[in-house]
Amino acid sequence: MSVPRLPEPTRRAALWLATAAVGAGLAASLAKLFPWQRAARDGDRPMAEGPFDIRESEPTLSVTGLADDALRARGITRMALGDLPLPTGAVIATDPLVQPDRAPFTRRVEPGTHPVTLYLAQGRVALAELRFADTEPERWELALVPGQDVAALKAGEIFGYPVDAGLGCFMDPDARAAMDRREAQEQKRAGYSNYYDDVLADALKDSNLNWVMHRPLPDEPARVAVFSSGWGDGVYASYWGLGAGGRVLRLVTDFGVIENGDGRDPREVAVAAALAALTPEQRRDSARGYAALKSDDLTAFSALLDEGRIAPETPIEAAEGTFTFEAIRLDKPEALERLVRRGATLLMPPYLQIGDERKTYPAYARDLTPPRSPQLLSLIEAWERTGSTDTPSRGQTLP
Repeated sequence: MSVPRLPEPTRRAALWLATAAVGAGLAASLAKLFPWQRAARDGDRPMAEGPFDIRESEPTLSVTGLADDALRARGITRMALGDLPLPTGAVIATDPLVQPDRAPFTRRVEPGTHPVTLYLAQGRVALAELRFADTEPERWELALVPGQDVAALKAGEIFGYPVDAGLGCFMDPDARAAMDRREAQEQKRAGYSNYYDDVLADALKDSNLNWVMHRPLPDEPARVAVFSSGWGDGVYASYWGLGAGGRVLRLVTDFGVIENGDGRDPREVAVAAALAALTPEQRRDSARGYAALKSDDLTAFSALLDEGRIAPETPIEAAEGTFTFEAIRLDKPEALERLVRRGATLLMPPYLQIGDERKTYPAYARDLTPPRSPQLLSLIEAWERTGSTDTPSRGQTLP
């Protein structure tokens, strides 16, 4: 099958790969032979000592059993995609454009038609679920294809399918055969380019290119549940939810959007935790300090600092930043100077850090557009010469 490489689902353009068949074969070989480190939004997570432990994934997988109101409290919504025929009882989970020939999982399910549900978080498909019964799983198990052994995995590693077109799917081998037949038909048409552009894109358009229960051939019952893959390209694992006697209850693919069962942005969760650590009096003092900061009332601002009622890293509810962060963002050099004298650390709290390059306040200040004032940048340079990146400031409040 012809394979385009496509970036994020909402911006897909057909970028033709002349070596599609070779690339797909290489991906298949690597996926079978080697474990893959779990994908992470901000880069690879450090490997831990010890074997693979399914318990790390259970809080996220278990959200599939929550009621809708409980999901909403975690920033997750449930969406029914439709019923998927599995006439052979074999299930294939893969990027349908890159590795359509991926082997089915070693476990099989009861042949029949089963509902597919998507769990959305942070505007993305976070989980894709095939449900075979409504009973809650007693345990979870990593889904494997032939040749994979979970005993070969270390902590932080998974077996999963590689995504290079920003898509994942569930399908039966019969559906894969239907896609092959559709491909063969389309190739006879003048001007045919590839399966995504000429077939799938039109089917996906009603969902902003995010999901569709795709029917390759109108006169055949075979269908493919297609959905965007979380943050895009990566390697994603699937898990069996098992009941008594090993009965298969559900199959869930985790796209790495939900962390520890919470679908909200980690920064949002951390800010909420930092604010929850404040007493009502501290929240009032923080609000007063923020008002003084914005209005350049340095007398009131300094008094709150000197009395210990606010500190450089005290979170501000209205701004979801710290006083040091807001003094830089609002370009308040006099206030920042007072915060530095009160022991502000160069290192930002984790919930304000972005990637590897934005872990310190000076890095944040230099990234801002338009540039901060020469007075503030001069103060930051002097602060860097004497400041600390590993010692919290006095009275620092961290999530």
